[in-house]
Amino acid sequence: MKGLKGYNAQDKVTGESYELTDEKVVFGVEVDRIYSDPSKPKLELTISTGAVSDVKLTSTATVDGTSAPVSVVVWNPYITKAKSLGDFGNEEYHDTICVEPGILTGVPELENGKEAEFEQTITVL
Repeated sequence: MKGLKGYNAQDKVTGESYELTDEKVVFGVEVDRIYSDPSKPKLELTISTGAVSDVKLTSTATVDGTSAPVSVVVWNPYITKAKSLGDFGNEEYHDTICVEPGILTGVPELENGKEAEFEQTITVL
């Protein structure tokens, strides 16, 4: 996956927080992370599928008409957790990456009468 350089990572598996210094993110362990950068109003990722084509994901958001930063949750159970999930095949972690953009940080709570808009575009490259 590419596009997260400079984002802060909150690793829910290890409890660590750190800033990404590399453009490319590769997973070889269980992953449950939130990537956020309050200074970036647009999320742009390229996700390698391991096949012939890649996937580009672009997301933007506004809260009450003001641009809001888009964070992303990335998840893969890897070997041990995959085997413990009843609705997930033991080897399905090889072919799975869950990428969920959302408005997670850097914006105030949405109050009554206010509006949040979220746009996501997925393109096969």
